Amino acid sequence: MASSPSQATRNPAIMGDGPVRAHPARPSRRGQLVGEIARYLGAVSILLVGAVHAQQYYEAYFSIVPTIGTLFLLSFIGAGIVGTTLFLPVRLLGRRVGDLILSVAALGAIGIAFGTLVSLLISEYRPLFGFMESGYRLAIVLTLLFDGLTIVFLGLFLALVGPPLIRSLRPVGTEHRQAPGP
Repeated sequence: MASSPSQATRNPAIMGDGPVRAHPARPSRRGQLVGEIARYLGAVSILLVGAVHAQQYYEAYFSIVPTIGTLFLLSFIGAGIVGTTLFLPVRLLGRRVGDLILSVAALGAIGIAFGTLVSLLISEYRPLFGFMESGYRLAIVLTLLFDGLTIVFLGLFLALVGPPLIRSLRPVGTEHRQAPGP
């Protein structure tokens, strides 16, 4: 019967070889590629959310609907700003600053997408600011689709970029030391 190494022989911290330091893991090349693809697909999807809102504002005459018209215009403008920011080469300012800008833009895009998604679903069942949708016409289906894609793609982007960014923003000397196990 082969014996497995004991906890003491496997864990250098227990053996007294010195403190265990957590080294920040660099995202793998594959993780970086997936993150960048998610970023660009999320940027496209939030720009499409904005395009649908602009079309509805200008061509479907939502501009005359009080409050809702203003919200459509603000959604179009906000989606344009965060979508464009997600396409900009902000990492030329430095990896940490660039990732911070992209993360804020991604959070803004997710906020817009989530807000329009929830508002649209509410307006299907009850009046929202005095306006109620009826039925799932093409503009509504497209908005639901692009809102969902924005949330998924940029959520994935944040999941991949966020942890290394958070680690890089910690002040020096605040690393957590791992306590010896039982």
